[in-house]
Amino acid sequence: MSQLPQHVEGAGETGEATFCFVNGAEKCALTAALSKHAAAFNPTFVHINRAEKALSTHCQAPCLSYVTSLSHHRASENGHVYVPAQNQYPIWNFFYGTLADREVLSEKLDLHTPPDLRPAIVQGSMQIWAGTYKALVDGDDTVTGWAYEVVSAEHEDVLRHYETEQYETVRCRIFMQDIDECIMGLTFRFSGDCG
Repeated sequence: MSQLPQHVEGAGETGEATFCFVNGAEKCALTAALSKHAAAFNPTFVHINRAEKALSTHCQAPCLSYVTSLSHHRASENGHVYVPAQNQYPIWNFFYGTLADREVLSEKLDLHTPPDLRPAIVQGSMQIWAGTYKALVDGDDTVTGWAYEVVSAEHEDVLRHYETEQYETVRCRIFMQDIDECIMGLTFRFSGDCG
């Protein structure tokens, strides 16, 4: 690794522990390096099931229903700052399905007052996966839902775990119906297979 991985402290049944975040390639390299030592140390790898978030600083990707590689969608000047940024808070998010339910959102984020959900629309298409779950995908239709301002990385992390790796966090244009204005925000786009 070119730098030390991000880590968190935790506690379990056997005491305190430190967990490092590694990707698949780093996991393979660690396992191979440890297997060369006589006293074998077997690290414990825990799969984290959360929605991916990898917003580009070089273009608008990933973006819901918007082909960022087309020339008329590229920035006209060098140094253009794409928003929202990877670690920008607070940031508006478009919710549909269970996260658009005030009670569910309050419970997940441990809110002490009802969340301020505002009526909103995005361009996309709604599908159903596993016969039950709503799945927002790229498309030309309009999808109605609610906008909510996520105030911190901690709240966003809870929501990414809730949505699981079946979804990815993407940029989107959110039309805020109550103020008749379009803003850039984030949403969860389904990244699995609806079949």
